[in-house]
Amino acid sequence: MKKLFYLLLALPLAFVACEEPEQGVDDPVKDPVLNVTETTLNFDAEGGAGVINYSVENAVEGTEVEATCEADWVTDLTVAETITFTVAANEAEEAREATITVAYGELSKSVTVKQEGEQPKPNTPVFEAVTAVVEYDWNTTMGEVEYKLENPIEGVEVKAKSNVMWISQLQAKDGKIVFALAENSGDAREGKITAEYGMLPAIEFTVKQGAYVAPAPVVNINEQSVDLAYDATEGSFTYTVENPVEGVVAEATTDAEWISNLVAADGTVSFTTSVNDGFVRSATITVTYGEASDSIEVKQGAEGQNPDLNYYEYNMMSFEAKPRTANVWNIIMSEKHPDLGEVFTRITVQLPEDNSGLIPTGEYSTEDGSIIVNTSTNNSYSTWRYTSSGADITICELYVENDLEAHTSYIEGRFQIGNDVYGFVFEGAVPGFMYEELGDEGVTNWTSFSSRYAFDDCYIISGAAEGFSVEFYIHEMGVNKNNHGTSPSAGTYPVLNWMYSTSENYCEGANGGSKVNGIYLKSEGEVVIEEAAGGYTVTFNVVDSNGTAWKGSYTGAL
Repeated sequence: MKKLFYLLLALPLAFVACEEPEQGVDDPVKDPVLNVTETTLNFDAEGGAGVINYSVENAVEGTEVEATCEADWVTDLTVAETITFTVAANEAEEAREATITVAYGELSKSVTVKQEGEQPKPNTPVFEAVTAVVEYDWNTTMGEVEYKLENPIEGVEVKAKSNVMWISQLQAKDGKIVFALAENSGDAREGKITAEYGMLPAIEFTVKQGAYVAPAPVVNINEQSVDLAYDATEGSFTYTVENPVEGVVAEATTDAEWISNLVAADGTVSFTTSVNDGFVRSATITVTYGEASDSIEVKQGAEGQNPDLNYYEYNMMSFEAKPRTANVWNIIMSEKHPDLGEVFTRITVQLPEDNSGLIPTGEYSTEDGSIIVNTSTNNSYSTWRYTSSGADITICELYVENDLEAHTSYIEGRFQIGNDVYGFVFEGAVPGFMYEELGDEGVTNWTSFSSRYAFDDCYIISGAAEGFSVEFYIHEMGVNKNNHGTSPSAGTYPVLNWMYSTSENYCEGANGGSKVNGIYLKSEGEVVIEEAAGGYTVTFNVVDSNGTAWKGSYTGAL
């Protein structure tokens, strides 16, 4: 009975022991496992695509498989169902390897990528054309083409031949085939050059030569220059024409009025000259033949030339006259020098009486003292090239002839520097000359007249007429940068010494800013400004520092 009782007690326990245990929240989580099938992948030198197979056990949400490689020849790493990548071609002979790391969280696997090096190529000769086509002018006599030869075979030479007679003397060496060309006297033509190297396929070059073109005519004057005496009435020189054209004749021309009757025939140019009664002169004669030309300089001396002196024509670029005082003028000329650039020469003329308008008609010279030379105490008179390394003018002659009606002048002069004599001629209106006598009204025919604000309390009124200019510094008290206009107010402005502080409106004088023809004013006279229809009337009556009185008026806008 006891055994039965114990047996019955044990039955429930048996049933409990045979049941499957339930999964609880406290059961342990299994760690992920990363599996990579390949450990080493091998590639030949050409490279290609690679695949790595992988799997993950017990994957963790949010974690991804990653693949990396530090080698730059392993590219395009992509992780999907498999890991794919690309191996670049190995151009070196040495083999190489790299490592691809496959990671999943803290897990990683390494895959070794091995690649063979490029196998050395056999030294097979390479024979190719570099310049397959070349073109030359009709008169080219030598030509060349280029070829490439790699891995040459000892004892084997490049041989070249042409299929036309006008390509000859072919020589192959150092990657070039040089050859002679015959000049082409007809239409454009084409030939072939064939080059062979051992048993390799022959290569071919095309040589083109343009059609014959008749050379252009060329004119050559045989003499360097033509030198004539002052009283010569005829002259000539010779010329040749290369490549003449049927129907074309030579012609000779010049701009010089003292040269006439130009005839070009049979290789000689002849001409007529007038007697030179002035200074030494020169001109250019040009011989033309179709589009071709050549020129020569013709020089004619002056009467009484000293054979021990050299005579030149002054290469004048500009000419003007400026008064220094009431009776002293400067003639200023410029020339273009090949080494010095633009340089200036000054001739100072002293008049027998005051004349601030112009240098009167007459003769002036250093001999009679009417042309002033430099002294030890004053070096601002007659000077050759005073803006550079020049010299004092000690011998000079000048002739002036004015046409007051036409407002023009003829000025002829020459000066000596050492053994060199320079002559010059100017014809026309002289900048700085006043050709009209001033009447009771003074200067009224203005080419320009204007006013501008200069600085505190000061305006500058400027005017220009033929051979005449004014510049008045007008001071109006109380004017500054905040309240100025373009012109001073109406009123009378007496010419006064420069004053730094004053309550009186005035025109600046006594070696101040105001000038007439570049000469400062004395403290005499006045400038009157009045309002008028269309602007203002400006009237002046002043005296320059030379003692010359000037007056005039202007009406209009400023």
